[in-house]
Amino acid sequence: FQANTPSEKVKAIQKAGEGYKGLRFSHVGIVDIMGKDTCVIEATNGGVRYVPISNFFNDAEYINGKPFVFVGRLKPQYSYIIPSSIDRAKEKIGMPYDSVFLPNNNAYYCSELVYETYIDKNNKPIFESKPMSFKDKTTGKFYDVWVKFYSKVGIPIPEGVKGTNPNDMSNSKSINIIYSYINK
Repeated sequence: FQANTPSEKVKAIQKAGEGYKGLRFSHVGIVDIMGKDTCVIEATNGGVRYVPISNFFNDAEYINGKPFVFVGRLKPQYSYIIPSSIDRAKEKIGMPYDSVFLPNNNAYYCSELVYETYIDKNNKPIFESKPMSFKDKTTGKFYDVWVKFYSKVGIPIPEGVKGTNPNDMSNSKSINIIYSYINK
C-alpha cells in the first residue's frame, strides 16, 4: 500500500475512505519475490506492469526521506492462494489501465487487480467490493477532478457502482499490516 505524490486525483482517491489506522492510501500492488529479486505487479496509468520494487518506492510520496509504503500480508488461512493469485496477476500484465473505474471491462485499476486475482478455494474474492463514491463526504458534491475527468471521457460518474479502493483493502480482515517504511 502506498500514498502517491499528491495530485488532485490522488487526493480524491485518498479521501474515498480511511485506511489502516486512519491513513490515506492511493495505490496498492502485489509483491512477488523471485530469488533475490523483489518485484511488484501493479495497475497504473501505463497498464498492468511488473516492476522492481524500487520503482514502486520511487512512485510513493516521501515523508522525512522515507517512502509512504506499508506492507500487508495475507492471514495464514489464506496463504494457500498466494501462488495462484500471483500467477493470475501475471497473466494480466500488459492489460490496459482502468481509468474509469468500471468492473468487467478488461482493464484494471490498482485495487481491482488485487481484488480480481486474490480468489479463495470457492472461487470467491477474499477482498470485499462495495459501492464506490466520488463525492466529498462533507459537502455531498462530486469532487471537481471527477466531474472534469468523466465529462472529458463522456461517461457518467460511476457513483454507487461496486468496486474497491486501497484504503478499504488496507482494513481488510483478510490481511495484517506487517511493516511500514515510513516508521522504520
